[in-house]
Amino acid sequence: INAEYMGSSRRRRAMEEHPGAEAEAAAAAAALLERQANERGDERGGLTSEEVEALYSKWGFNELPVVEVSLFWVYLQQYMGTMPYVLELCIIISGAVQDWPDFGIIIAMLVTNATLGFMEELKAANALAELTSHMEKTIGVVRDGKPAEPILTRLLVPGDVVLLEGGKEVPADIKWLEGDVLSVDTAAITGEPIPRKYPGEHGNIILCGTTIRSGEAYGVVVATGKNTEIGGAQAEILADKSHTKKSVFEERVLFIAKVLISISLVDVVAILLIQGFAGNLFYNGNGINVLLTCLSIMIAAVPIALPLVLQVTMALGAHKMATEFNCVVTSVPALQDIASMVVLCSDKTGTLTTAHITINAEQVWACGDFTKDQIALYAGLASNRDKKEDAIDGSLIRYVDATFGEANALAQASEYTKVRGVGFNPAYKRVLMEFQHGDSRITVAKGLPNKILCTSSGGEDDAEDQWTCENYERLKSEVAKVDSDFSKAGYKTLGVAMRVDGGPWKFCGILPMLDPPRFDTKQTIANIRNAGVEVKMITGDHLNIAKETARIIELGVNIHPGEEIRSGTQTGFELIRESNGFAQVLPRDKREVVLTLKDRYKLVVGMTGDGVNDAPALSAAQCGVAVDGATDAAKNAAAIILTSPGLSAIYSAIVESRRIFRKLKSYATYRFAATIQIVIVLTLLIYVSNCSIDTLFIVLLALLNDITMLPIAYDIQVASKTPENPDVNKLLIMSVSLGCLEAGFTLIFAYCAQYTKIFSMQYTLILRTLSPATCTTSTQALIWLQMFIAAEILIFSARAQSYMWTSVRPSVALIVSVFLGCFLFSIIAGQTDRFGRLSATDILLIWGYDLVCLVVIDWIKVQMMRYFGESTEYLADPEPIAQPPATPTATDIELGLVPSGRLSTAVPPKLAQLGRELSSIHRSNSIIGMSRVPHSNTILGLSAISQAVAPYSAESGLRSSQLINTAGHLHPNTPSSLALLTRGKGFQSQRRLSSAR
Repeated sequence: INAEYMGSSRRRRAMEEHPGAEAEAAAAAAALLERQANERGDERGGLTSEEVEALYSKWGFNELPVVEVSLFWVYLQQYMGTMPYVLELCIIISGAVQDWPDFGIIIAMLVTNATLGFMEELKAANALAELTSHMEKTIGVVRDGKPAEPILTRLLVPGDVVLLEGGKEVPADIKWLEGDVLSVDTAAITGEPIPRKYPGEHGNIILCGTTIRSGEAYGVVVATGKNTEIGGAQAEILADKSHTKKSVFEERVLFIAKVLISISLVDVVAILLIQGFAGNLFYNGNGINVLLTCLSIMIAAVPIALPLVLQVTMALGAHKMATEFNCVVTSVPALQDIASMVVLCSDKTGTLTTAHITINAEQVWACGDFTKDQIALYAGLASNRDKKEDAIDGSLIRYVDATFGEANALAQASEYTKVRGVGFNPAYKRVLMEFQHGDSRITVAKGLPNKILCTSSGGEDDAEDQWTCENYERLKSEVAKVDSDFSKAGYKTLGVAMRVDGGPWKFCGILPMLDPPRFDTKQTIANIRNAGVEVKMITGDHLNIAKETARIIELGVNIHPGEEIRSGTQTGFELIRESNGFAQVLPRDKREVVLTLKDRYKLVVGMTGDGVNDAPALSAAQCGVAVDGATDAAKNAAAIILTSPGLSAIYSAIVESRRIFRKLKSYATYRFAATIQIVIVLTLLIYVSNCSIDTLFIVLLALLNDITMLPIAYDIQVASKTPENPDVNKLLIMSVSLGCLEAGFTLIFAYCAQYTKIFSMQYTLILRTLSPATCTTSTQALIWLQMFIAAEILIFSARAQSYMWTSVRPSVALIVSVFLGCFLFSIIAGQTDRFGRLSATDILLIWGYDLVCLVVIDWIKVQMMRYFGESTEYLADPEPIAQPPATPTATDIELGLVPSGRLSTAVPPKLAQLGRELSSIHRSNSIIGMSRVPHSNTILGLSAISQAVAPYSAESGLRSSQLINTAGHLHPNTPSSLALLTRGKGFQSQRRLSSAR
């Protein structure tokens, strides 16, 4: 190991830099393995608990040093960017003209915003660390000579024997030990797109960070943590990931902010040229006033808190989705993507269904002279006891143990010595194992029945082992019919074949496996569709199974075989768009569906999956979702990871993400409108009346505008009933419209105040004059207070999706913050000479005027929304879907249909007796139906259901209230029993059952 593993140039350099340390680690691992081999005679025995503890103390955990980003640098970054730079320029100008009050306030604005942003960065980092700590990966490890048990990858030590299987990310540098030749995706390390074979020309050391594409093998850990090949490089990657990403919506919003700032700067230059030079103000001693006017416009144009509010809102939303809805967002842009999602492509197994597969022992179909026990034996040999958590292998192991007893099953398996094996590959859809049994060489295979009968069925592949079973032409139609009958009944199927000493392959039989829909799938699909999201099922299962499952969950049965979309024609593209889903697909088919919807039809597409075969489609989708229990490859490719089973978490995520989107959209609309209002008013007052509002007024206005809006992140919002559109064009049009309306009302108020008799004070604002005396402090204060209150209360219209008085109420924090700011400025304006000392009557008139204007603006806003086709409907809050009771009813017990966890292998006496009496009827039925599936309308057929090794779970069990209708006929409520109880062509026995009850 030492000679082979230390061969790379990077390793040699590391040894030169740290002489002895890594060589000692590898030597220790080699010595340990040698000692194990001598003591146990088998490297596969793994470490003992005592050896593991000693290695922990010596080498530590299998983890990289945490990349610590300098807090000072994080804080310093808050002063970088377009908006901070403008404020810094304002500080320089105010200092140059010795306007020290504004100088101090602007510095306070800049420092406050930077500090708040810094604190939010820390909160986001801590929240991410807390969330990801619950998502640590596991791998099967052999220790103390026991079968592999899953442990956290951070607990690996050199010398551990681990089980590598398709979809797993390699957690340490591992030496291949025994098993399949593994196909390993090394792109993360080498950049090569083509998977490498291990062992092979690249050696037998599989590096940390690579991903197993296919195959199954055991390996021994030779290096962990920072001692791995990728250890040093991974630290740099983690440092790169420490930078905050922005969503498309956030980038566009910030771009608009930069455009507004740029327009304001052009306005400032124009004022300098027109007022300063053309108006000779720079030459008659009024140059400082011109600079202060420019300073006011620059400050008003900067929505300094906009980035902070956007980040805080999304951080809070991501945290809520993780803690309340079991939906961890690993990429911030996914919050916007899922809110805009139009199509959700869903895998079936484990997402729409339970993935708790059980084999119906009574329904096993044996071919020719093979017995059910032989089929169980060969299926068990083709399975791995170290993969008990795997849906297929786990169900087979449980079936074999139930058939022979665990002790006998283990004893039988020990008589077979494994020679080689080829693990499951999603492209080949089969597993092959070869054993030495006495003097015979036994080869067994399991997988899709058609692929086991003939490996070229459905298209040739490049697997090394190819075959066609004996009597293929005769068996082809019979196997197809049995497989079809099972699939119509809602069963998955697994074919088993074997051969002896290189002789002809013989098809043994078919194992029917039940994978029922989750109890909440049907309602969740209905909820997602109600949210305007189309759902498509994409599965590798048989077409009939896909249609049956789709019918049960009311997804739609317009489902087609995957081969129909491989032509790349316009017909195939239209089929992808219009269908409800596809079955019998290959991994590339899933990706093709996603890319077609995304690129050709310009839709925001979501994709759910859990396997390595789903990873290409997950990464292609804008919103890849790895479901609960997904492989490492799927999690790495996804932007969102679910931590609870099923799709219900996705619906909750859709609702919450749309709420977040509404908050961001409403704040951006408000902030741009307020900016446009202030800039237009200040500019026109300068050009038309030479009235420059005191810079201190504008600085305070801008400061309070930002501070009072921070609670928008905690606002109460509703989710749109239709997907949100990330296009900001409508947002910009709405903002400009609202801003212009606000500016118009302010100018009307300012110029009409002097002509009304309702104000208690005299306000003067003369048109077309260069006399600064016409704009008194009280006039400036009047305009300033009106602008501030109007801008503040505009948020209540901007946040509402319809009329503000009929929409959901704002949060208490937002209401208090807005009105507290308005009251504070009203008191300042009424009680201080510096701010005009306005009378209480005039302040009340300002309040009344602004409230009336707000109502008018809100009405105009709603008309514009209707014109743009904006939906005013919203989704109801997601409610938990009640799980069916686990306690069986008397009828369930009588029929043997008990929930999962209350397994019954014994037949209820009454049904068993009826079954024996009617066995002759069943034999007659077998003549009619060649599939050997007990007919649904016979008592024996119903009895067989109750004798399954693992009967129906609570998620799929028959409910007694729905079992028999008023006419005495059976009603189904499970995917399999729907067919088993209604599609049989044998003798009608429902009424006999009814009387038997």
